[in-house]
Amino acid sequence: MRRPTRASLIRLAATLVAIAAVAWLMRPRPMPVDTVRVTRGTLEATVTAEGKTRVRNLFVITSPVDGELGRIALKTGDPVTPATVVAQLRPVASRPLDPRTRAEAEAAVAVADAAVRRAEAAEQEAVAALAHAESTSATSERLSREGVAAAKDAEHAGHELEIRRQALSGSRSAVQQARAELVRAEAAAASSTSRSQAITDVHSPSAGRVLRVMHESGGPVTAGTPLLEIGNTNGLEIAAEFLTTDAVNVQSAAPAYIRDWGGDHPLAARVRHVEPGAFTKVSALGLEEQRVSVVLDLLDERPATVGNDFHVNAAVVVWKGTDVLTVPSTALFRVGDAWALFTVQSGRARLTHVVLGRSDGTRTVVERGVAEGDQVVVQPSDALVDGSRVQPSEARTR
Repeated sequence: MRRPTRASLIRLAATLVAIAAVAWLMRPRPMPVDTVRVTRGTLEATVTAEGKTRVRNLFVITSPVDGELGRIALKTGDPVTPATVVAQLRPVASRPLDPRTRAEAEAAVAVADAAVRRAEAAEQEAVAALAHAESTSATSERLSREGVAAAKDAEHAGHELEIRRQALSGSRSAVQQARAELVRAEAAAASSTSRSQAITDVHSPSAGRVLRVMHESGGPVTAGTPLLEIGNTNGLEIAAEFLTTDAVNVQSAAPAYIRDWGGDHPLAARVRHVEPGAFTKVSALGLEEQRVSVVLDLLDERPATVGNDFHVNAAVVVWKGTDVLTVPSTALFRVGDAWALFTVQSGRARLTHVVLGRSDGTRTVVERGVAEGDQVVVQPSDALVDGSRVQPSEARTR
């Protein structure tokens, strides 16, 4: 057998080096991933809902009487006190009459005047009839006592006297009615458009600020017409609408946070009241949802820029854990009916099943599956599988 020459050995070595280089270049490269360490600390689980700020004691001022409203000079935001006159009302002027209506009204006055004269004449007739009946009755009683006339005649005369008395009473009532009808007819025929100078002042019921002017322009209004809203913006509360499945875990006096109100930090709050009844609300997706109103009080000082009916988000604490293991919620995903995450061990991703606890939406409690200090992958891509070689990026490690 011929021994290999030096040149053939060199060629063989070069070939092996080339194959090794190609294999090195073709090998799977580690996948860069973002990782964090499992930490131990405190976590608060919350339920959130959209809500609005509202004045705790809101007053809607209405017109107390029918009348002509003067233009309201107050503007939204103006301060008021119980001595502040917020609106003024004058009696409505009488309506001018057209020629036909005026002729009818004057004819009604004439008819009413004639009815008064007729009723007065009937009254005088009743007075005279009563005087005659009184005289006849007295004569009949005297003759009956003397035995000249029968007792029956005296009795009949007494009955006639009572009838005349009742007739006079009816005549006097008819006179009063006719005179009242005359006054009403004369009032309807009045053509004056002058109005009374009596002014009804409407005062603010409380100190505060004008929140809304609902009837700024002057003009006729009826009793009960809303004119403006007044309230003290220093006494704001938050009304949030929670899903009933979340509201069952909300307790009175529970701590809460008000977010997305326009500032950089959340405001501390406390649950004051959970409404006992739910209501149906249609979501933005067109789904019917059962919700419950939860009222919260601000504990922090009210920001000067926040007023009535501002949109906010309320987060109520329903559970608090101390010295618990937590991981970012973005590290978790479902595997069948269980939860899992990827840990980094010796440069490789290892699929790890975990048992979860409460969550605050950002971080989640892990009860079993990982230990403090373990390195887990956050926001794993679909290409990452169990055993994949990974390279945690220090610049992106959280």
